Amino acid sequence: MPVQVVEKRVGKKIVFIFLFTVIIFLFLGFQNIKAANAKVGLINLSEIISSHPYTEKINQLRLTLGEELKKRQEELNKQGKGLDETELKKLEDKFNKEWEPTKQKILTEMSSYQAARYSDIIEAVKVIGDKGKYDLILNSEIKVPTGTDILNYPIVLYGGEDITQDVIAEINRKLAEENKGIDTTK
Repeated sequence: MPVQVVEKRVGKKIVFIFLFTVIIFLFLGFQNIKAANAKVGLINLSEIISSHPYTEKINQLRLTLGEELKKRQEELNKQGKGLDETELKKLEDKFNKEWEPTKQKILTEMSSYQAARYSDIIEAVKVIGDKGKYDLILNSEIKVPTGTDILNYPIVLYGGEDITQDVIAEINRKLAEENKGIDTTK
């Protein structure tokens, strides 16, 4: 008798494992069918970032920061000639103390523009994704440093629909609408 009980248990386990495996394969099969019908949008994030109006302002602020720092360094070098180490340290501390508020103001403004740009891009991608009924939107390229160069390598080699220009147009539409609202309140 014990042999028959063991055989029944083993038989039930085999049936259970078989049914479980079938259910898993069916589930995965349906997932693949759904994925095969997914609508995929592709964006070139680098192009979107570089075409955003705030990118020019961010680059200008970065230039201003560098120029201001260079100007202050030249002034420090000019005034610091012939000073001993302690006097030079005092002068440097004075320059740094004067420079810090200016630097923080520029960095805060840059950060504000960067956050607004990021927000605009995410919002535009969502709007275009909803309008086009996309299931998935991917960045089509990634920047990869290769020695002295930075190359754009494709992430997606085939398939999907490029919606980069749609996202750029949505950003420009939104910003124009915001500016129109600001102009009418003046």
